[in-house]
Amino acid sequence: MTKALALKVATTRFGEIEVEAGAVITFPQGLVGLPQLNRFVLIDGKGPFRWLQSLDNPDATFVVIDSDDVVTDYAINPSREDLGIVVVGEEPAPLCALLIVTIPREAPERMTANLMAPLIVNTDRRLGVQAVLPDRYPVRYPIVMEQSVAHQGVPVA
Repeated sequence: MTKALALKVATTRFGEIEVEAGAVITFPQGLVGLPQLNRFVLIDGKGPFRWLQSLDNPDATFVVIDSDDVVTDYAINPSREDLGIVVVGEEPAPLCALLIVTIPREAPERMTANLMAPLIVNTDRRLGVQAVLPDRYPVRYPIVMEQSVAHQGVPVA
């Protein structure tokens, strides 16, 4: 059995990490305002939080959370262009929506999630796009969590 290809990546927050090539999520268009950042990896955090670490810039790390953990009636209708980036042809695709979280250093309990610009990821193909859903959802949606989660090990940016 052949061992999966691994990449060694230097990061500011985590030091040098080893990433399996199959774990890399590619955002062909980058993120909004950061088109040069195309390759990312998810790193588990505390509770429902994860880190989205750029493999193109060691300083670029984002706290993310699955949309299902934040809001139950979140209906994402991305543009055909955005959907075409993550879905190939007419095949059904397993998609997940990750939300970028902002955690104020001085008041972590006031953390918010960006519902306006979710990260849509095809979990099979490891392709992602940051869709923009203007005028439908807020950029700063309050995340209400149990006090124990909100104060124990939440990754503060």
